[in-house]
Amino acid sequence: MKIVISAGDPSGDVRGGELLEELQKMATFEVSGLGGRHIEEAGGEIVFSLYEYSVMGFAEVLSSLGKFRRLRREMRSHILSVDPDILLLVDYPGFNIPLAEWAKRRGYRVIYYISPQLWAWGRKRVRKIRKSVDLMITLFQFEVDFYRQYGVRAVCSGHPLADSIPTPLESEPFGEIAFLPGSRRQEISLLLESMMNSFIILRDSGVVSSASIAVSPDVPPDYYEPAAKLEGIRLAYSVEDALAKASAAVVCSGTATLETAMWEIPFIITYRTSPLTYFFARMLVRGVSNIGMANIVTGSEIAPELIQKDVSPDNIVSYLKPLIQDTENRRESLNRMKLVRKALGDTGSSRRAARYVLEEAQNEIS
Repeated sequence: MKIVISAGDPSGDVRGGELLEELQKMATFEVSGLGGRHIEEAGGEIVFSLYEYSVMGFAEVLSSLGKFRRLRREMRSHILSVDPDILLLVDYPGFNIPLAEWAKRRGYRVIYYISPQLWAWGRKRVRKIRKSVDLMITLFQFEVDFYRQYGVRAVCSGHPLADSIPTPLESEPFGEIAFLPGSRRQEISLLLESMMNSFIILRDSGVVSSASIAVSPDVPPDYYEPAAKLEGIRLAYSVEDALAKASAAVVCSGTATLETAMWEIPFIITYRTSPLTYFFARMLVRGVSNIGMANIVTGSEIAPELIQKDVSPDNIVSYLKPLIQDTENRRESLNRMKLVRKALGDTGSSRRAARYVLEEAQNEIS
């Protein structure tokens, strides 16, 4: 059986790789398309590397339109040449939703893994999903409930973090600060300087003496060089390593907020993008009051959020101090994180997702 996959950002590559690893245990598949090293390690052929196309925000996408048009043409040609049993789309909605529409018009069976956040910003686009996607596999049950309102076939696999983080770390007060500035170059360039300046304030005032920075293997080392030269800073090459000695963390909005909550490290959420991107985001997002996934999936404030101009060294310091020390604020934060583990569901999510894909592929062949 043949699958063409489209996973255009780092987190989608991780999740897609986990799914493919389980899928290859169940049947033999030839997998090719858009992805990164995780999909490749799971046996996929990377025809188009995500590292050329992983951008975030309206302004950033606009500046890369020519590149995306070329990718769209080449992906369509690849799909036609492979003639797959399944087109497997992983997140990446700006690219993948139009690709789903095109593929469905040509009779291909389309599975979408990891739902776009249409419940927040794209309810009008649910109609496109209903017409072009044969099966939506979500990470959260509330997303299934949302899609079924609109007549979309949807199932919930649960979140893979329930498998990869089975138990929390032992976090104690007065330890390190962990900085998780994101996995994209743009995120790091917009957040890391403020994070480092907050560390300098806390270090020089005697509150902390050391900190870690979670380094993305997909980002050039020079993005981290200025921070790495600071006294007390160490580079960590996994989220777990970054959080291992942490009393508290400063985390870029995204999947890392779920990871940090699952490790049960008190944290604050930061988000900053270009002014144009943020303007359009505010216009589009409806029905949600938070930006951090840990807050969204639980419907409560697991961690405070600093957005755009509020991401400043002084603001970071003011929120971090109570989390580093042995305070009631810290204890409440630790208790709230248990809600995230409950929201992510049972273990075995990637295996369940793979089973859904296999069943859909077998239905297509029969």
